[in-house]
Amino acid sequence: MNEDSKKRLKAMAEAVAKLMKEQDEQKDRKAAEAEDDDRVLAADLMMEASDLLEEAANLVYQATALLNGEDIEAECCFPCCVVEVFCDDEL
Repeated sequence: MNEDSKKRLKAMAEAVAKLMKEQDEQKDRKAAEAEDDDRVLAADLMMEASDLLEEAANLVYQATALLNGEDIEAECCFPCCVVEVFCDDEL
């Protein structure tokens, strides 16, 4: 093997090593981005769970009040429609 062949092989080996290093760095960046996405999703789910737990606690409080014969005040009012219903015994 002559000197030119050795130089070409060495250059090719260095190029392959550089490409592999760049691929590893890219994989690491993608993994870090995926971890960040997972953390954001986990934080969102925890906030949603916290809201649901707060709502559940409020419902338990209201149910307890109703069972004790107390009046409760509604926190929100849904739009309502008044509908008059007639029952026909012949149907």
